[in-house]
Amino acid sequence: MLSYSIKQIARDCGFDLCGIAKAESLLLAKERFKKALAQKFHAKKEYLERDIDKRFNPKLLLEQCRSVIVCGFNYNVKGEKEKCRKEKGEDHFKISQHAQIRDYHIFMKEKLETLAQKLQEEYGGFHYKIAVDSSHISEKAWAVQAGIGYYGKNGIIQTTLGSFVFLGVLLIDKEVDGYDKPNTKSCGNCNKCIAACPTKAIVMPYYIDCNQCITHHTSNRKETDFTSIAKYGWINACDECQNVCPNNAHAPVNEEAVTMRALFVDHKNEILETLTPELFEQYFKDTVIYQLKYDGLKNRVGDFTA
Repeated sequence: MLSYSIKQIARDCGFDLCGIAKAESLLLAKERFKKALAQKFHAKKEYLERDIDKRFNPKLLLEQCRSVIVCGFNYNVKGEKEKCRKEKGEDHFKISQHAQIRDYHIFMKEKLETLAQKLQEEYGGFHYKIAVDSSHISEKAWAVQAGIGYYGKNGIIQTTLGSFVFLGVLLIDKEVDGYDKPNTKSCGNCNKCIAACPTKAIVMPYYIDCNQCITHHTSNRKETDFTSIAKYGWINACDECQNVCPNNAHAPVNEEAVTMRALFVDHKNEILETLTPELFEQYFKDTVIYQLKYDGLKNRVGDFTA
């Protein structure tokens, strides 16, 4: 299979970034991951302790896996004017960019499935496996290995398009004529994300303590008490570390992502303050917030307005 051909087809499928890595075990990435687990930075995410080898060895997920195709989708929907605009009440309830558009678990899988089908039309049948935050594989580690980004000090992958990027992985049992080199860039001396974190969850460069992380608490369906973080105003996830990142200062807006913006975005304060089961279904059904369910979202809104 030809690398340039795979990347062109990926672009045709709507992906903004694509890199390809040879399927092999990422031993250094695995040790770094285990170090974070040993320090209990994963909080209540017990599932991270299971099947660690599968996260860094794709051959344990797809028999005879030969190549790991990593695709990125730029979900930045905030233009320069919107970044600077100061609307009355805009910070009453804050919702991260990734939750303001259609659920990425769904559309990223759709795009990867289309990519797999088009590749089979081009090269014949092969076995494959798709992963979008739903399988035992580290999308971040493989994004670095496939060259499309590097770890920021906030633990988020930094790309040429900024860090507001969804990642998806396509494992295939076919060789590719050329593989991308791992991305060895770094943030240098910049520590803006560390300084900006409201709860000081970035305990050291590249290590995030989920026990303190706002994103962890507000994205966890099992979490029920938000009184300790209510003052920060984030109803779902948190973009503070990304908003101050120089890498995002001039990040391009993705018009396709703009078309996916949820109906609640422009009126979120009013909707959340008067939330009913009917409004929840109408405005949040196709977003990641829907996973929290009505009672979960209603309860946290109550904590944030108490």
